[in-house]
Amino acid sequence: MSDQVSPLGIEGGPTQVQIDEWKLKFGDVYSVKFSDTEKYLYRPMRRFEYKSILAMGQTENKSFAEEKIAQMCIIWPTIDPTKIATLKAGTISTIVDLVMSSSNFGVAEEPIKL
Repeated sequence: MSDQVSPLGIEGGPTQVQIDEWKLKFGDVYSVKFSDTEKYLYRPMRRFEYKSILAMGQTENKSFAEEKIAQMCIIWPTIDPTKIATLKAGTISTIVDLVMSSSNFGVAEEPIKL
């Protein structure tokens, strides 16, 4: 695959070179597909980022916190407040659930009693 073609299969999507740069910058990078034309790349949230959202003091407002996490952790496409309002209702919540899971909120397997 050429470095100029997006491995996501979307015209104008990020190239493999861009994805590799994001991996160097952020570590893990994930892709989620909602449809053939609606794909997102995201990264896990770091502890200091999580604490900064908590420090904003609006964690009781779930949509506020979700939107901040989405803006912080969705790498591609760029998410800005005007775009959020036009997305399908569950897009941000679903991606934030995936971000939280990739950030080690929850467990990948059941704990083992020793």
